[in-house]
Amino acid sequence: MEAKVKVYQMNLDGEIDAGKMAEINRIVGQLIKGEMYGLILNFEAVEHINFAILPSLVEEKKRLQSFGGDLRLAALSDYLKNIFKTTGVLEEFQVFDTALQAAKSFGVSKPAMNLPLGL
Repeated sequence: MEAKVKVYQMNLDGEIDAGKMAEINRIVGQLIKGEMYGLILNFEAVEHINFAILPSLVEEKKRLQSFGGDLRLAALSDYLKNIFKTTGVLEEFQVFDTALQAAKSFGVSKPAMNLPLGL
């Protein structure tokens, strides 16, 4: 039986800017180092995302994919979806209504909410 992808959920809030993108980059690096290749970004509490960081988000998705993983988005409001759409990157991502649906798309019943010790 094939091992399931280990999945981590990162809950975002407020405004997503370059500083928050740097944190996402760091988390992706830690996940790869710890062989956890699934990442769900939960946008449920996000009010705004700076369009300038979206290409970096696409790059992080590609970095995870190069290790056999993926990055998926959950709970994007119509406002946020419009920002992704306007910048032409929405189709780069699998988008789910809830983080639980995103987790199920990875084949897990629920994602880890805390990074394992040492990451």
